[in-house]
Amino acid sequence: MSRINDELLNKILLTIIAFILFIILVGTIYALAARKKNTPQNLIAQGKAVSLMSPSDTDEVSYYELGTIRVSTAKADSEEGGSIMILSPWLAYPAGDTVFFEEISRKSGTIKGIFQAYFSARTKNQLLTETEEKIVNVIMDEINADMALGKISSIYFTDYLFLE
Repeated sequence: MSRINDELLNKILLTIIAFILFIILVGTIYALAARKKNTPQNLIAQGKAVSLMSPSDTDEVSYYELGTIRVSTAKADSEEGGSIMILSPWLAYPAGDTVFFEEISRKSGTIKGIFQAYFSARTKNQLLTETEEKIVNVIMDEINADMALGKISSIYFTDYLFLE
Protein backbone atom coordinates (compact mmCIF):
# COMPACT_ATOMS: atom_id res chain seq x y z
CA MET A 1 0.00 0.00 0.00
CA SER A 2 2.83 2.39 0.79
CA ARG A 3 4.39 1.61 -2.57
CA ILE A 4 1.18 2.75 -4.31
CA ASN A 5 1.19 6.00 -2.30
CA ASP A 6 4.86 6.60 -3.22
CA GLU A 7 4.13 6.07 -6.93
CA LEU A 8 1.12 8.38 -6.75
CA LEU A 9 3.17 11.03 -4.91
CA ASN A 10 5.96 10.74 -7.53
CA LYS A 11 3.44 11.22 -10.36
CA ILE A 12 1.96 14.26 -8.64
CA LEU A 13 5.42 15.77 -8.06
CA LEU A 14 6.45 15.11 -11.69
CA THR A 15 3.22 16.72 -12.88
CA ILE A 16 3.88 19.79 -10.73
CA ILE A 17 7.49 20.01 -11.97
CA ALA A 18 6.35 19.66 -15.59
CA PHE A 19 3.74 22.39 -15.04
CA ILE A 20 6.34 24.75 -13.53
CA LEU A 21 8.74 24.10 -16.43
CA PHE A 22 5.91 24.73 -18.89
CA ILE A 23 5.13 28.10 -17.21
CA ILE A 24 8.83 29.08 -17.32
CA LEU A 25 9.08 28.12 -20.99
CA VAL A 26 5.94 30.05 -21.96
CA GLY A 27 7.09 33.09 -19.94
CA THR A 28 10.50 33.04 -21.62
CA ILE A 29 9.02 32.83 -25.09
CA TYR A 30 6.61 35.67 -24.30
CA ALA A 31 9.41 37.86 -22.89
CA LEU A 32 11.58 37.28 -25.96
CA ALA A 33 8.68 38.11 -28.28
CA ALA A 34 7.88 41.28 -26.30
CA ARG A 35 11.52 42.29 -26.33
CA LYS A 36 11.56 42.36 -30.12
CA LYS A 37 8.68 44.84 -30.04
CA ASN A 38 10.74 47.21 -27.87
CA THR A 39 13.68 47.67 -30.19
CA PRO A 40 14.87 51.28 -30.46
CA GLN A 41 13.65 51.50 -34.04
CA ASN A 42 10.12 50.38 -33.07
CA LEU A 43 9.97 52.71 -30.06
CA ILE A 44 11.13 55.66 -32.18
CA ALA A 45 8.56 54.82 -34.86
CA GLN A 46 5.81 54.72 -32.19
CA GLY A 47 6.89 58.09 -30.79
CA LYS A 48 7.81 56.55 -27.43
CA ALA A 49 11.53 57.32 -27.78
CA VAL A 50 13.74 59.89 -29.42
CA SER A 51 16.82 59.05 -31.40
CA LEU A 52 19.97 60.55 -29.97
CA MET A 53 21.85 59.96 -33.18
CA SER A 54 22.58 62.90 -35.40
CA PRO A 55 20.52 63.05 -38.60
CA SER A 56 21.42 60.34 -41.10
CA ASP A 57 22.24 62.85 -43.83
CA THR A 58 25.28 64.10 -41.87
CA ASP A 59 28.74 62.66 -41.51
CA GLU A 60 28.50 62.66 -37.71
CA VAL A 61 27.63 60.11 -35.07
CA SER A 62 26.79 60.59 -31.43
CA TYR A 63 28.55 59.54 -28.26
CA TYR A 64 25.92 59.43 -25.54
CA GLU A 65 27.56 57.05 -23.09
CA LEU A 66 28.38 59.82 -20.61
CA GLY A 67 25.02 59.12 -19.00
CA THR A 68 23.35 61.44 -16.55
CA ILE A 69 25.53 63.87 -14.63
CA ARG A 70 24.33 65.40 -11.36
CA VAL A 71 25.97 68.71 -10.41
CA SER A 72 25.54 71.19 -7.57
CA THR A 73 25.76 74.73 -8.92
CA ALA A 74 27.62 77.50 -7.12
CA LYS A 75 25.85 79.18 -4.22
CA ALA A 76 24.32 82.57 -4.91
CA ASP A 77 24.49 85.27 -2.22
CA SER A 78 20.80 84.88 -1.39
CA GLU A 79 20.88 81.07 -1.30
CA GLU A 80 21.87 78.71 1.49
CA GLY A 81 23.27 76.23 -1.03
CA GLY A 82 23.58 75.77 -4.75
CA SER A 83 20.91 74.26 -6.95
CA ILE A 84 21.09 70.65 -8.07
CA MET A 85 21.31 70.21 -11.81
CA ILE A 86 20.75 67.12 -13.95
CA LEU A 87 22.54 66.91 -17.32
CA SER A 88 22.50 64.23 -20.00
CA PRO A 89 25.00 65.42 -22.59
CA TRP A 90 25.97 63.72 -25.81
CA LEU A 91 28.77 64.55 -28.16
CA ALA A 92 28.81 64.67 -31.97
CA TYR A 93 31.97 63.53 -33.73
CA PRO A 94 32.95 62.39 -37.26
CA ALA A 95 31.35 59.12 -38.39
CA GLY A 96 33.66 56.14 -38.80
CA ASP A 97 36.39 57.54 -36.55
CA THR A 98 36.76 54.50 -34.29
CA VAL A 99 40.11 55.65 -32.91
CA PHE A 100 38.56 58.93 -31.74
CA PHE A 101 35.59 57.02 -30.31
CA GLU A 102 38.04 54.97 -28.24
CA GLU A 103 39.74 58.14 -27.02
CA ILE A 104 36.38 59.63 -26.00
CA SER A 105 35.49 56.38 -24.20
CA ARG A 106 38.84 56.33 -22.42
CA LYS A 107 38.51 59.96 -21.37
CA SER A 108 34.81 59.88 -20.43
CA GLY A 109 35.66 60.46 -16.76
CA THR A 110 37.66 63.56 -17.66
CA ILE A 111 34.86 64.77 -19.93
CA LYS A 112 32.32 64.36 -17.12
CA GLY A 113 34.70 66.32 -14.90
CA ILE A 114 34.75 69.17 -17.41
CA PHE A 115 30.94 69.34 -17.34
CA GLN A 116 30.93 69.21 -13.53
CA ALA A 117 33.59 71.91 -13.20
CA TYR A 118 31.78 74.23 -15.60
CA PHE A 119 28.35 73.97 -13.99
CA SER A 120 29.53 73.87 -10.38
CA ALA A 121 31.46 77.15 -10.87
CA ARG A 122 28.31 79.04 -11.88
CA THR A 123 25.11 79.93 -10.05
CA LYS A 124 21.70 78.92 -11.31
CA ASN A 125 20.99 82.51 -12.38
CA GLN A 126 24.24 82.74 -14.33
CA LEU A 127 23.42 79.49 -16.14
CA LEU A 128 19.89 80.64 -16.93
CA THR A 129 21.15 83.89 -18.44
CA GLU A 130 23.93 82.33 -20.54
CA THR A 131 22.98 81.18 -24.01
CA GLU A 132 23.13 77.51 -24.86
CA GLU A 133 25.53 78.33 -27.68
CA LYS A 134 28.00 79.98 -25.29
CA ILE A 135 27.81 77.08 -22.81
CA VAL A 136 28.33 74.53 -25.58
CA ASN A 137 31.25 76.45 -27.11
CA VAL A 138 33.11 76.87 -23.81
CA ILE A 139 32.70 73.22 -22.81
CA MET A 140 33.46 71.98 -26.32
CA ASP A 141 36.69 74.03 -26.40
CA GLU A 142 37.77 72.54 -23.07
CA ILE A 143 37.00 68.99 -24.19
CA ASN A 144 38.72 69.43 -27.57
CA ALA A 145 41.80 70.88 -25.85
CA ASP A 146 42.13 67.56 -24.00
CA MET A 147 41.71 65.41 -27.13
CA ALA A 148 44.66 64.28 -29.22
CA LEU A 149 43.10 62.12 -31.94
CA GLY A 150 40.18 64.24 -33.10
CA LYS A 151 37.66 66.91 -32.18
CA ILE A 152 34.01 66.83 -31.21
CA SER A 153 31.87 68.97 -33.45
CA SER A 154 29.02 69.74 -31.07
CA ILE A 155 27.40 69.01 -27.71
CA TYR A 156 23.70 68.37 -27.21
CA PHE A 157 21.69 67.92 -24.03
CA THR A 158 18.91 65.38 -23.64
CA ASP A 159 18.33 66.58 -20.05
CA TYR A 160 19.18 70.03 -18.72
CA LEU A 161 17.16 70.42 -15.54
CA PHE A 162 17.37 72.26 -12.24
CA LEU A 163 15.93 70.38 -9.28
CA GLU A 164 14.19 72.55 -6.73
